[in-house]
Amino acid sequence: MVCHPCGGSKRRCPAGRASCPTGQWNGAEPCGERAAIIRRTFESRQADCAPAFSITQYRRAELRCRRAVVKRESCGMCGIVGGISVEPFPFARDVARLDRAIDTLAHRGPDDRGRLVASSGRAFLGHRRLSIIDLSGGHQPITNETGRVHLIYNGEIYNYRALRARLAARGHSFRTRSDGETALHLYEEDAERFVEHLAGMFAVAILDEEAHTLTLARDRNGIKPLYYYFDACSLIFSSELKAILALVPARPPVCRRALRAYLRWKYVPAPLTIYENIFKLPPGHRLSARADLAKEKLEIDVRSYWRLDYSGAKLTDEREAAEELDQTLRAAVESHLESDVEVGALLSGGVDSSLVTALACEVGGRPIKTFSVGFEEAGFDQLPFARVLAKKYGTEHYEEHVRLDPMEAVEKLVRQFDEPFADSSALACYRVCEAASRHVKVVLTGDGGDESFAGYGRYEEVLEAAADTGRLRRARNRAIVMSSGAIFSPEAKFLKRFRNASHGPLVQHEEHQVLCSDWLLGRLLTEPYRVGDRGEDIFAGHRAHAVSWGWPPVEIAQYVDLSMYLPDDILVKVDRTSMACSLECRVPILDHSVTELSARLDTSLKIRGGVRKYLLKKVAERYVPPELLYRPKMGFRIPVRRWFKRDLLGRLADLLEGGALESGGIVDPRGARWMIRHQRRPWIDFGSQLWALLFLEHWARAYL
Repeated sequence: MVCHPCGGSKRRCPAGRASCPTGQWNGAEPCGERAAIIRRTFESRQADCAPAFSITQYRRAELRCRRAVVKRESCGMCGIVGGISVEPFPFARDVARLDRAIDTLAHRGPDDRGRLVASSGRAFLGHRRLSIIDLSGGHQPITNETGRVHLIYNGEIYNYRALRARLAARGHSFRTRSDGETALHLYEEDAERFVEHLAGMFAVAILDEEAHTLTLARDRNGIKPLYYYFDACSLIFSSELKAILALVPARPPVCRRALRAYLRWKYVPAPLTIYENIFKLPPGHRLSARADLAKEKLEIDVRSYWRLDYSGAKLTDEREAAEELDQTLRAAVESHLESDVEVGALLSGGVDSSLVTALACEVGGRPIKTFSVGFEEAGFDQLPFARVLAKKYGTEHYEEHVRLDPMEAVEKLVRQFDEPFADSSALACYRVCEAASRHVKVVLTGDGGDESFAGYGRYEEVLEAAADTGRLRRARNRAIVMSSGAIFSPEAKFLKRFRNASHGPLVQHEEHQVLCSDWLLGRLLTEPYRVGDRGEDIFAGHRAHAVSWGWPPVEIAQYVDLSMYLPDDILVKVDRTSMACSLECRVPILDHSVTELSARLDTSLKIRGGVRKYLLKKVAERYVPPELLYRPKMGFRIPVRRWFKRDLLGRLADLLEGGALESGGIVDPRGARWMIRHQRRPWIDFGSQLWALLFLEHWARAYL
């Protein structure tokens, strides 16, 4: 098991196992060369413990003592593709076809292409790269000293310096200055558990030709994507679906379960994708595939190497917790600023992006470039708030006023997402990334703060429901009566949440996120697509794991959101929109050291006196003007409801009439017309559901 320094306390490790009581570090401040830090840390390991390569305190010590003399080659902006099979791939000798598949990822890395095909034709690796530092030195795949093990990866490994020093001391020879090469040599040391030592955002693939194995791994919070196609004889993986679709023998059929899940949640949750036999590797998981040539069979094993754990002793002292959070956030931002190109920040003027931007200016010692978008519609423009923070720190601030045609924008985004995706804020995210890409290649974002530190209103509702279920139950019948007459009005939605709260806080949390109810799906979909589950079991699986540990309701809700909503909605949105612009986004709040610390905070430090993200805001008070911290939450919203009360509704009606969803037998045209007709009533709001239909229709036209 991995031993994590705990300063004398026996906290649980991120994988959910108890920390080794003998693997503790005294937390002494570093005072000598980095090698001394490495030596002290690694000498603390015991015989039954894996080396603690990626521990948080170790990385903080490394950051305080940064004396490295080499610059690294970064591959944060990359696209990867590859595969393994028991028989030669038909395209193994068709270099042109393979290159075309690799080039579908050119937006993720427009400057360089690399590929490797095994002599047997049973395995291949492909890579696209954006040149951030030295182009020739960062070429991939990277091969080890023996020539039998090869690596491609997408992302950043922030503790690579310490890993490199340790591995070099063990006799490993490094051919590049790439942070990813450390993963290759870690694999040589410990093929089963190498990924546990990595700290950062990454999707890694390692091909071992001698062992006939392919190993895939995805970072803990799912910042970087990784998809794979699997049948009995072969596996093909990629950063995006489009490269897999270019290589599979035939386009797989639509996964009906995934389509229902999309309309229920507004995204397709992992491990599903919209296609049968293509899956997402979940966050914090690794996949091992071995080609058994004798049996002509491909064996795969998918397992978790990390889970967030809320079971340890809680931090309850506000001052102590604030100091630890402050230092952890500063260390995370410092590590994410490391780059040989200029790093900017996406600034919305909200708590999280303002804090990250402020820390970047403080830690970096100079102002940075910041980027914001705003809308002309009243209530949707956050530019004035972003200006307050930009002025305080003297950033070089750029603003983008969004004027777009929603229909045209969706058409463009469909090709980037490859599967249905109904989070309308992707439009704003794409525009701000587009603006930033004209000035920088790397930006920091504030994503992850709401899920980690309880920033959503639904967490407060869960807390209230858990504390006062008796009173809510007495009001249940009244809520049912009041909501029955106007099922889809905003008021009825509020009453429905009130009614659900009487069933318990966890039902409240789930229903808060449902886009289309079972009744609405039954009316909207044709018979073949109505039957079966709608992804509820995925949501319920995450919830059941949390419930089994006996965590409080708010932490259960956070765990579910960090396991499903964050990686499958928020981070997908950030990755696709930024990659479409060849821009690398880094998310310091989702550094796993910060995530693990958030899990140790008592609920009272997350929600107190009606203030959500209480402790994070207390820390932010040191850097951010208070008028940005305690204003009503706006989010990255798009005026979808207003659009569908105007001309967009008629345009959608024309698009759906005889469209791909109708001709493909997916959507019942009577149900779609019913929704459109009711949307014209002033008290009815189907805006989010109609947006999901709009995206789905454009996707069906492009891919079916």
